Amino acid sequence: RNHSGSLLAAARASSVLIRACRMIQFTSTPLVLCFYPFLALSSLQVRSRPLEALSSRTSPGRSRSAISMPLRQFIRPKGGCGRASSPLQPRADVTTNTREIDPELFVPSLPLHPTNDKVNSILSRCQDAISKIYTRAADPPLKPPSSRGKFQSSEDGKVKGLENKIFANAYVNLDKIDVVGFDYDYTLVSYGVELQSLIYEMAKNSLVEHFRYPTNVHKFKYDPDFAIRGLAVDMETAWLCQLSYSSDVVLAYNGRSRVSDDELLAAYQGISSVTPEIRKQRLRPLNDLFSMVEACLLADVVDFFVNTGIPFNPRSVVEDVLKAVGSAHVTGAMHRAVLEDIEKYVTSSHHLRQILERFKDNGKKLWLVSNSQFWYVDGGMRHVVGEDWRDLFEVVIVGASKPGFYTEKRPFREVSARTGRIKFKPIEELEEQGVYTHGSIQELLRITKAKGSRVLYIGDSLFADLVEARRRYGITTGAVISEIEEEMEKQTKSTMWRYARLTTHVLHHSFRLIQEEMGLSRTEDDIQLLDSLEAEVGRWRDIQEHVINANFGSIFRSETVTSKFAASVKRHADLYMSSVENLRFYSTQQRFYPDGGHESVPFNDPLLDYIVGDDNAIQMSD
Repeated sequence: RNHSGSLLAAARASSVLIRACRMIQFTSTPLVLCFYPFLALSSLQVRSRPLEALSSRTSPGRSRSAISMPLRQFIRPKGGCGRASSPLQPRADVTTNTREIDPELFVPSLPLHPTNDKVNSILSRCQDAISKIYTRAADPPLKPPSSRGKFQSSEDGKVKGLENKIFANAYVNLDKIDVVGFDYDYTLVSYGVELQSLIYEMAKNSLVEHFRYPTNVHKFKYDPDFAIRGLAVDMETAWLCQLSYSSDVVLAYNGRSRVSDDELLAAYQGISSVTPEIRKQRLRPLNDLFSMVEACLLADVVDFFVNTGIPFNPRSVVEDVLKAVGSAHVTGAMHRAVLEDIEKYVTSSHHLRQILERFKDNGKKLWLVSNSQFWYVDGGMRHVVGEDWRDLFEVVIVGASKPGFYTEKRPFREVSARTGRIKFKPIEELEEQGVYTHGSIQELLRITKAKGSRVLYIGDSLFADLVEARRRYGITTGAVISEIEEEMEKQTKSTMWRYARLTTHVLHHSFRLIQEEMGLSRTEDDIQLLDSLEAEVGRWRDIQEHVINANFGSIFRSETVTSKFAASVKRHADLYMSSVENLRFYSTQQRFYPDGGHESVPFNDPLLDYIVGDDNAIQMSD
C-alpha cells in the first residue's frame, strides 16, 4: 500500500491479461491461477468505486440471480481485499454501505455463436464497446448535450440538469392558463425523512397502546430505504407488491422477505397479471409519500409475527396498520409536532415566494387546495413564504377531502382565519384572501367562472390530486415527484450504475442487430445465444435497480418494464417535475411539448453508431 502506484499498474496489466483470456475463451486454470495474486493486488482501494449490497433482491424461487458471478467475485469490504463468504450472504462484518468494487475487474464477457460468424462480428463490436467503457478508454454520453436540460439560473448562475426540468406528457401552453392551483403537503411545502420517522413512531405506539400489539413493536425503527412509492398492499396476504404497467405482479415482499415466483403464481390463480376485479378487491395502492410509512410499518409487523411464530390474519393486520398511521393525521398529533419544531421537519424553500409572485404579476390567479386544516397550512406557509402569504392567493381551500372534492357536489363553508372556527352562512361568492373548507371543484369553477381547461393544478398524489380533476373537468395536471431528483443523484454518484446502464444499452443493441442477422428462422444455437444475452441483460438491469433501491428498484420501473406508477404518471399527469421550484426556470408563457420523459433514450446513439462500424462515434477520454 505504500507503493500503491506501482502495484496498481501491475494489477491493471494483470487484469487486462485476464480479460483478454476471457474474451478469447481461454480457460486454462493454471494460467488464470498464476495471475490471481496480481488480481488480488488490484483490489487496492486506490480507484475502487462504491456499490450497495446486491443480495437482498434475490430469493428462493427466483430463476435469475441478482448478481452475475464476475460481479459477486470481486465485491469486497471497504479497506480490504477479502471476498464475501457467500455470493448471497455477505460477511457479518461487511455492512451494506461499505462495499466497494472496481468495475475494471469484471468486464462482461459476451457469449459467442458456435457457427454464425456475422453474429459473432456484431458481438465482437459489442464486447469491444463494453471493454472500452469499463477500462475508461471511452466515455460515451448517456444523452446528447441538447437533451440534458441545461438551464442558466439568473439567481445563482449555476447550470441545471435533468433533475431541474419539467417533463411533458402532453402539449401545455402556460400562456393559455388563467389559474394555477397547488396542493400543500409535499407540493408547496416539502418535508425531510424526519417527518416519516415521526409518523412511524406515532403509528407504532398506537399499535401497542390502542390495538394491543406486543410491546416488542416499540423497538421497531423506521427504515427510509426499504420501500418506494407506487407499491400496492394485498389485503388478503399483507404482501407489498410492485406492479408493472400491465398489472403484472412483478415482485412482492412478505414482511422483509421476498416472495418466490411460485408463491406469486399460486396467490393470483396461476397468472401474474392481476385482473381489474382482483385489483379492486385485494390491492390498495400506496401512491403518496405518506404511504412509505405504511409500507415500512406493515413489513416490520408482518416480519415480526412470522419470525416469532405468532398466528395472524393478514387483512386485520393491514387494517390495523393503516388505521394507526391514519390516526397520526386525524388526531392532529403529527401536525402539532411539526409546527412545534418546524425547522426540523419542513425543508427550507429559497424560491417559492419568487415563483408565486411571478405568476401573480403575470396575471395568473393562484389557488391553494389542501386536505390539511387551516392552522397547519397557515403555520407552514408563514415559514416558507412569509406572514403575508395569503395576499398571493385568490382562493385558499382547506379540509378539501380530496379526491371527494372532485367527485362530489358540496357547498363551501367559510373558515375564520383568526380563530379557525367554521362559519354557517351560505357561500355564494369567494372573497379575496378568504379561507374556505369543504366545497367541491364544481362549485369552485361555478363561483369563480374559471374554465377547467384553463386551470393547472399541481400536486404530489396522483389519485387524490390529479386523476379525477383531469378526467371529469379537463383540468391540466402537474405531478410533483421528488424521487426524480433523488434517483438521479444516486445515478450521478454511482460509477457502477453508469457502467451497468451502458452495458444494458449495448446489449439491447446487440439483440436487435443479431436478430436481424439471424433472419426469419431460429436454430437451437440461436435460441441459446439469445437466452444467454437476455440473462445478462437481466443481471445488469438488477445492478442498476439496486443502486436506486435494494428491494424494489426505481419507482418508474418494475424490473425490465415500466411500472404501474410510471404508467399512471404518463396517463394522468400532463406535466411532472421533481419540485415546484423547477417552475422558476420557465416562462409563465412557456409551451411544453411531449418529450418522452426523463428516462427517454436519444435517437442519435453513439454506442449504436460504434457497434455498426463507426470507430469515432464514442468520445475518447483524456
